[in-house]
Amino acid sequence: MADRRWWRQPSPYGDVTVVVTDTGVREISLPRDRLDDGVEGARYERDAAVAEQLDGWFAARRMAFDLGLDLDGVDGFRRTVLDTLVREVPWGETVSYGELAHMAGRPRAARAVGRVMATNPLPFVIPCHRVLAAGGRIGGYGSGSNAIDLKRALLAREGITAR
Repeated sequence: MADRRWWRQPSPYGDVTVVVTDTGVREISLPRDRLDDGVEGARYERDAAVAEQLDGWFAARRMAFDLGLDLDGVDGFRRTVLDTLVREVPWGETVSYGELAHMAGRPRAARAVGRVMATNPLPFVIPCHRVLAAGGRIGGYGSGSNAIDLKRALLAREGITAR
C-alpha cells in the first residue's frame, strides 16, 4: 500500500479529512463523516499544496483543481463515470444522473451512476454535487441529516439553484 498521510482541512461546511499518497489525493471525507481518530495506517501530515487548492476552492477563488489523484481500485464503469464528470461538467453547470450515464457511454445506467456518486472518494475534487435527479431536482448527497443542505450550499456557491 502506498505511503498515506492525512489531515483535517477546515471548510465553510465543517472540517473534512483529507488523505493523500505520493500519487495524489486519495480520499476526502464529507464534514459529517470526519474521522476523529485519524486514518489507520496513515501518518498525520498536511500537504500544503493540496490544502491550498482546497482552501481556494472553498473560498470560490478556484473553480477546478490541478491535483494528482490516487484512484487506485476505482476502475471500470465507476472510473469512467468519475472521469466523465470531471471532464464534462464544469463549475456552475449541472447534469442529471441519466445525462451523465449517457455521456459515460451507458445511457440506461442512471441508477448505476447514482451508486457511483454515492461512493465518490473525492467530493469537491470530483464534483458529484453537480449531479441532479431528473427535472433538476436536488436528488441525494451521501447520508446524514444535513446531506441535502450541504449539496444545496455547494450548488449555491456555484450560482446554481436546485429544487
